[in-house]
Amino acid sequence: MRSTTSFAVIPFLALIVGCTTTAPRTIGIKPADARSELVDGNHRFLAGGMNAHSWQQERIVHTGEFGQSPSVGVLTCADSRTPPELIFDQGVGDLFVVRIAGNFEDVGATATFEYGYSALGMHTILVLGHTKCGAVGATIGGSVLPGNLPVITNAIRPAFTGLAKPTNGADGKPDLTPASEANVRWQSKQILLRSEILRKAKDEGKLTMLCAMYDVDTGVVRFLD
Repeated sequence: MRSTTSFAVIPFLALIVGCTTTAPRTIGIKPADARSELVDGNHRFLAGGMNAHSWQQERIVHTGEFGQSPSVGVLTCADSRTPPELIFDQGVGDLFVVRIAGNFEDVGATATFEYGYSALGMHTILVLGHTKCGAVGATIGGSVLPGNLPVITNAIRPAFTGLAKPTNGADGKPDLTPASEANVRWQSKQILLRSEILRKAKDEGKLTMLCAMYDVDTGVVRFLD
């Protein structure tokens, strides 16, 4: 009996080595418009004027028949309050998303983005952190954690080197926002340090790296320059 695994692997490898298709692809977001489209999408989300749902069925049919061609890769937290497709008002086929507690870079996340860039046409990577991040708080707190949880804190901790101890906010709790911002910037750098493919693409102007913070109280996304 033939192995079904080999048939699943062949299309993946074909895309990686640059095989092309004559099938039409979704237009997606233009590289020069990536940040502004994300900003505009967040404004629609905040205003309640989200429009992605109005053409979703058409996009499902198109991507199902012709495949995906996402424009923007997003590394963000698994926090249930931070779904990127909603907060940026994007639809099926637009975003190539990796979600993990603490939005930290690892080899799996970076390999995913290498695939998105090399095979699918992804041209932008956004590392998105958020306020009141539990993973950041646990790392700052320095508690001994059970099970596999130290994997998260160990990946985040280097981002806080030289960072001042959090001060208390208006609610009397530590303000974790500066630490979350530092983590976003750190993880963005780690993606490029790990990946020669993505580093070369950025150096050649074919890949844009963005960093941003999402406020879980207001829904506002703030880009970090």
